Amino acid sequence: MKNRDVIEKTFLVAWPYALVFSAVAYLISKDVNIVLSFLLGYLSSMMLHSMNYRLMKATFKSQPETIKTRQLLMFFARFVFMGLIIYVAFVSERLNVYLTMVGLLTFVIVSVPVTLITYSRGEKNDEL
Repeated sequence: MKNRDVIEKTFLVAWPYALVFSAVAYLISKDVNIVLSFLLGYLSSMMLHSMNYRLMKATFKSQPETIKTRQLLMFFARFVFMGLIIYVAFVSERLNVYLTMVGLLTFVIVSVPVTLITYSRGEKNDEL
């Protein structure tokens, strides 16, 4: 994982975390809907963060003067979409809204230790 920035490292670590979390949740509950709830939130979160990363990376290279405006729009769009996912989980009788929220927060949950480990090792991050 050397010579990758923190966001890319977080994407790489989030997949194994989701697989382990899903397996443990299934082994404990024996309920597929629990796993589906988590995966709904997780996949939505990864899609939103990936889209944000790619858009901001392209904006930084091509139009750096518009980066603040774009970041605010992406922030708003991300939370509207997350609210929609939580609403869908809430109104669904099969999905667990709490595990959907845990799935939505997976990127943040994984990024904290990845960031701490990266900076404690003194690794240099690549520029966008």
